[in-house]
Amino acid sequence: MPREALRARDDVAPPTATHPIPSRPPGPAALDAAALTRAGIAGWAARLGPPGPEAPRSRRLAHVGGVAAIAALVLYLTWRVLFTLPSGQWNLTVAWILLTFEALPLAGLVLKAWSVWNIDSHPPAPVTEAPNGMRVAVLIPTYNEPLEVLTPTVAAACQLEPAHETWVLDDGDRPWVEEMCAAYGARYVRREVHDHAKAGNMNHALGLMAAEKTAGAPGIDIIAVLDCDHVPLPGFLTATLGWFADPKVALIQGPQSFYNGGAFDDDGITGEQGTFFNVLMPSRNVPGAGPFWCGSTSLLRLSALEEVGGVATETITEDMHTTLKLIRRGWQTVYHHQTLAVGLAPATPDQYLLQRRRWGMGAMQILVHEKLWAAKGWMSWRNYHEYLNGTLWWLEGIATLVAFLIPVLIMLSGAQTSTAGPLVFLGVFVAMFTVRLWGSKQLMRNEIHWPTAFALRIFRVPVGLACLWWLLSRNVLEFQVTPKGAADARLRGRTPRILIVMVVLICGVLLYAAAGLAGLVPWRTSAGSTVASGAWLVLAGAVLVLGTRRIRAVEFATSRRNAYRVEVTAPVETDGVRGELLDISVGGAAVRFPQATLPGSGTILLRLPESDPVPLRVVRSTEQPDGSQIASLRAADGDWAAYRTLSLWIFHTPSGALPEFPPGVPAAASLRGR
Repeated sequence: MPREALRARDDVAPPTATHPIPSRPPGPAALDAAALTRAGIAGWAARLGPPGPEAPRSRRLAHVGGVAAIAALVLYLTWRVLFTLPSGQWNLTVAWILLTFEALPLAGLVLKAWSVWNIDSHPPAPVTEAPNGMRVAVLIPTYNEPLEVLTPTVAAACQLEPAHETWVLDDGDRPWVEEMCAAYGARYVRREVHDHAKAGNMNHALGLMAAEKTAGAPGIDIIAVLDCDHVPLPGFLTATLGWFADPKVALIQGPQSFYNGGAFDDDGITGEQGTFFNVLMPSRNVPGAGPFWCGSTSLLRLSALEEVGGVATETITEDMHTTLKLIRRGWQTVYHHQTLAVGLAPATPDQYLLQRRRWGMGAMQILVHEKLWAAKGWMSWRNYHEYLNGTLWWLEGIATLVAFLIPVLIMLSGAQTSTAGPLVFLGVFVAMFTVRLWGSKQLMRNEIHWPTAFALRIFRVPVGLACLWWLLSRNVLEFQVTPKGAADARLRGRTPRILIVMVVLICGVLLYAAAGLAGLVPWRTSAGSTVASGAWLVLAGAVLVLGTRRIRAVEFATSRRNAYRVEVTAPVETDGVRGELLDISVGGAAVRFPQATLPGSGTILLRLPESDPVPLRVVRSTEQPDGSQIASLRAADGDWAAYRTLSLWIFHTPSGALPEFPPGVPAAASLRGR
């Protein structure tokens, strides 16, 4: 697809007197995420340039969609009340129960439309040095991640501008990590007592900083935090440090984008978290609100952290809990809506469920520890709503379970819940639901892919049950790291038992309803009433089938590979002979050369576009029918320079290296083969 076709079709809103657009050095031109995806480039590449006001067309569609979704539900409920309610005390009571169930989403829909009405961004201009002479350290906590996951993060962090320190906080006490840090110029930090997981690891580093400052060393003023699998892009620091010119700002949070296309929560756009990071978080950049710390791709003022006693250790979601402590002390948080780093999303159903369960139960700990239901005294209304609803949201799985059971019980009751004919009811229901889906998608700025969203929704049931059980039992929780890298065997995901039970139950009830319409079972009800409850059950059944199929899909099975392969085409050469790059990873590459160019074994010097030659071993070479040979190349163990060259070419791709990519888009954005 031509580069021009990737440009955004919307005009950016002009500067206003209230929110002038600061002057910035030239950056990547605005791109269209949908067009990028169709061209085989990740949607997060559309946000590599500086953030700004939302495009007028996107804003108009969002507003129209939100109003349309609310109006569709209101009109449907009005029609149900005025024209479909049955007579008779029993029938009317049951009908009102079903109607109340149908009306429950209305309040949430109105609240959502109000909160995401505006997602404009007005960041400061990029800087060439930290404001007010502040000193910066990039912290990378790590535990047991493989070399292929950690190396690109450390290599890229050390290359960032402006001048800073890079600290690798190794809770795994691994000699090879210390060796890598020495090769790249990072500081290696380990600790004797491994308590409080990531929070304890970071607090140990903060203690070292405080002790060194007391001893007379230059102090650190700002820490940037990256998960060990989140590789920073070149503008990570220069784009964000300007926020700290405001002395009231304690935290800058950036979006978390993911380069492993085809991960379990990948929806073909920006992943399941795209709605959160591209809509919900930008909407909080308003007075009285602000984002919470999401762990990675963030920067914090050290004095603010010290004021609240460091990173919170009372719960397993230390990031969100620390944010609440900062807010209580009057500090402000801001969101920088620009792709600043790219990481690894959970690749399998088990990894996904482990991560979401940890987030959910950590939210329950915060809810109880901070008594969020009574926190209005020290929170603004917007923050009170965001944090209370944000923690209670993890109990949505319980509400989903109840929502499945209500139509089941109503259908089995045999009560008449609607006087409308089956075709009329079905037509009105489908029209209402279609408009709701369309409107909600526009309101969420097209960041939702409904089949994927419905499939992943079923995970909220086991997560919700785990959260409820913790509220009842108050068991001690341990921080469980989401696994990254290879597995011992290639295994498909396991479907949680509660989901299997729900599938069987819903299918059984639908079959029973069909038998009732045919007069084969004792109870009798009208066809319209059967459709009124059956429509929700069919929808629930479809969601469950989508989810269970996704869990068992072979593409989400565990992998034996540590390194993620980026399929990208580029010219390469060795000994003056030109070839073609087929794919590249942190540890090696696959290339095509004319026959008899490469040896069957040994080491060659491979030159990537706009890069220095890198020595790679020939692992395997096969001759092709077209007269070429395809070879698998691998960096030698301990060759940290080779790992750095490959890592930086993937994530800090030199200008001009990939002519088919828009300027500034790295090779890691390739979706080829996904």
